[in-house]
Amino acid sequence: MEQYQAAEGAIEAHDALLAVIGECYKQRKNSKYLQLGQEYDTAYSALFAASREKVISKSPKAEFKGTGFMQLSTLCNDAGRFDAAIALCNKAIEYGLQDGTVTGFEGRIKRIEKARDKALA
Repeated sequence: MEQYQAAEGAIEAHDALLAVIGECYKQRKNSKYLQLGQEYDTAYSALFAASREKVISKSPKAEFKGTGFMQLSTLCNDAGRFDAAIALCNKAIEYGLQDGTVTGFEGRIKRIEKARDKALA
């Protein structure tokens, strides 16, 4: 968390926030970490965009991973913020990212919708 707050520049801030999100994701069964992690959905999306722009300006063929979007969508889903989770998946799809599963972010959206429907039933 301290590295994120002290980060200078979009790339460094993105990497630090990604580490924070990753730790929250690992410990998401602890309500404190679940709450903290899912609060970064908007900040992460903006930082990813800024970081991506900087990286592409230096290395136009750079490839990006969808780890942050995947972990945040899970945190939001687990916190009952289904619309935020779906929005994160859609943003990842816009960037052409993958989540490491066979069905990708599209399949993740379907699973989130199913969880939402079950929670509302």
